[in-house]
Amino acid sequence: MKHLIVLNSSILENKPDAISKELVDKAFKGLDYEIYCTTAPRSCVDFLKKYLSENKKDTVRVYACGGDGTVQEVATGIADAPNAELAIYACGTGNDFVKIYGGQERFLDFKKLIEGEAKPIDISKIEGGKLRDPWISVNVINFGFDAIVGAMGNYYKDNGYPEKAKKKGMSPYDYALKHDAMKHGRFNDTVVYADKEQLNEKQMLLCTIAQGQYVGGKFKCAPKSDNTDGKMDVCMLKTMTLIGLGMIIGTYTEGKHLDKPRKKVVYRQAKQVKIVAPKDIDICVDGEMTKGKEFIVTCIPGGIKLVMPKE
Repeated sequence: MKHLIVLNSSILENKPDAISKELVDKAFKGLDYEIYCTTAPRSCVDFLKKYLSENKKDTVRVYACGGDGTVQEVATGIADAPNAELAIYACGTGNDFVKIYGGQERFLDFKKLIEGEAKPIDISKIEGGKLRDPWISVNVINFGFDAIVGAMGNYYKDNGYPEKAKKKGMSPYDYALKHDAMKHGRFNDTVVYADKEQLNEKQMLLCTIAQGQYVGGKFKCAPKSDNTDGKMDVCMLKTMTLIGLGMIIGTYTEGKHLDKPRKKVVYRQAKQVKIVAPKDIDICVDGEMTKGKEFIVTCIPGGIKLVMPKE
């Protein structure tokens, strides 16, 4: 078996205590291993596809060292390679996906990952919009209210936002929530189809398409999701008043929004989902942002082999 360790360069530079080449060298000493450091967003995707095509005779265990975004890029790079396995070293800022397997701490031991066994899990393939090639999601695809917070928060993080807001202790994402999502993010002209069933008439608040269960660090958006059942969990919150949003947000955070029927909540399981909007919308794929007017999301049963850390 070959071991390919993908290191997120941003974490190497900004969080040296979280991961280092020296740590990797020590953990993989005596094994057939190689380190790849990302050079730009999505740089590892093409590298992985080329590497796996050149090593078809070997089982290659690929270690995604970072957060959900790194995992998403690695998953996209290996999804078409039957000889690849996905191992996650969860040292990033956002680590929502591994929460369904016990949490981040369980995925911070290379020895347990090296000795772990791989099992197939379902993945989601999203294509369309401004994507050059399809992306793979192992966790959650979300759009609407919370994706607006993510997209605009990223913009303010890179381009700045009012000093008055900073003095109040607001992060770029806090500012995006108050300045953008609360004002303009409750009425999203987006129609969603789950296995050809139209779920809404015209507008919606937000929607998630899940293999995992958590999004945004704390929201249990898909409490019933099972990434071995061959389907994706689709949950939509319809457009509502600010009072209605305030009343449901706690329930949604705790994952109790599906405990009983609710007029403003639509839940389905589907093998394929179609997203249609009259203009570009922001789509968040396991923490990575893209834009577009129309997307198709397809479930791929057993599409990736995930390494479970040895107990």
